[in-house]
Amino acid sequence: MWPNIVTIDGFLDRGDLEAVLDRVDTGQFLDGSVSAGGGNLEVKHNREMAPEQQYVEVVKIVERAVRASEELNFAVFPRAVTRAIVSRYDEGMSYGSHIDSAIMGFMTQGQAYGPFGQNYVRSDFSMTVFLAEPDTYEGGELSFDSPWGAQNYKLPAGTAIVYPTGLPHEVTAVTKGTRLAAVLWLQSMIRDHEQRRLVSDLHRLADQLRRRHPDTAEAQSARDLAATALRLTADI
Repeated sequence: MWPNIVTIDGFLDRGDLEAVLDRVDTGQFLDGSVSAGGGNLEVKHNREMAPEQQYVEVVKIVERAVRASEELNFAVFPRAVTRAIVSRYDEGMSYGSHIDSAIMGFMTQGQAYGPFGQNYVRSDFSMTVFLAEPDTYEGGELSFDSPWGAQNYKLPAGTAIVYPTGLPHEVTAVTKGTRLAAVLWLQSMIRDHEQRRLVSDLHRLADQLRRRHPDTAEAQSARDLAATALRLTADI
């Protein structure tokens, strides 16, 4: 089965997006190779926001949006989240086909790197939050290999896309303008994809019943079933 790719419209609302861009505009950017893992160094050509005060404020805004997004939480059931990386692709920059690292070592909860196994997350999901409007740059698509050919995404600013971390993907070369995005990784409470899909469907069904038929026995039963399914499958 082709992995489920989830897009979340308005992940950052207009106010949060403007706040992020204000800080990005005044921030410093470094060579993106500093965070390249595994064999990705040779194919990664971008820049990343330096860890200064503006960057810290961007991370806090993105973390708040992660906690607030019902769509994200129903799809992923996050247990841990890395800090966001703010990436910049100017003309000629790209990130060739690659798979993200299975383990990420920059959790928001940790203050610094520790011995292997501390302040690390298993990267079940990768997430990109688009920060530049698609008509402000050319190229720069987030592209996935699939049995039907390349699946390309170039979404409005503030939109997020979430996909299984093991999925090969690339950022195509920017030929004009600047592509800005925040990227982060999430560990799910439910390791098994099929179990997670089932629990996600139950939670969505329970939520639909709650909205359409509040205070009914059917809505309460659906909530109970969804909660039980999560309790049986969660690993925390």
